[in-house]
Amino acid sequence: MVTTTRGRRTSDRALRTAFAVLKEVIREIMTATHLDRLSLRGTALLLVLGVMTVGLVIQHQEIRRLRDFSLIQTDMLGRQQEWATRAATHLDLIGRYGIPYAYLEVLARQCTIHDLDLEFMVGLMQIESNFNPNAQSNRNAYGLMQVRFPTARELDPSLTSFWQLYDPVRNIRLGAEYFRGLLDRYHGNYRMAALAYNRGPTRLDDEILVEADISDRYYRLIRQAGIVD
Repeated sequence: MVTTTRGRRTSDRALRTAFAVLKEVIREIMTATHLDRLSLRGTALLLVLGVMTVGLVIQHQEIRRLRDFSLIQTDMLGRQQEWATRAATHLDLIGRYGIPYAYLEVLARQCTIHDLDLEFMVGLMQIESNFNPNAQSNRNAYGLMQVRFPTARELDPSLTSFWQLYDPVRNIRLGAEYFRGLLDRYHGNYRMAALAYNRGPTRLDDEILVEADISDRYYRLIRQAGIVD
């Protein structure tokens, strides 16, 4: 509505300007060529020409306004379709995983920021904490994404206590950022990134170095939660 009103005001200003310019042009022409001495018929023809000119100006402004309005409508339609698609996806994830809506919204935003697969991260959160923001492991990992305090401090030096990791928004942000780093480390391989998230990248790299038999149990748990590579 604001944009439409602004467009109407712009059109009105253009119309007033066109009339003013036309009036001045006619006056100058009549003065310069003594058209003020024209017959009634000549004056009428000149006025018709002026009205036609103003009409063209108005038509041009109206076409521009309609074009702008069409672009706005197209943009709004695109946003509505995007919202509907996202809402349908979120409802599906909530129904299949039982993730609370508030956590899903935060996680979805972080997945967009870090270019992560949302469903994979929902499965990861389910395996790590079963969506319990107060979860704590026997290895001192905390919150929804089970982030350890030393790891969190590397990502956010402003942290002063592990208690801060019980904040769902902060925990999800740090967990997503950490997983993104692991995904980059293992060249976009979700399996390797997930295994490193579970056992630590240093331990995983050591196991790879000595060609140890790396158990896929943790990754299989995520896949059994409905995740597909």
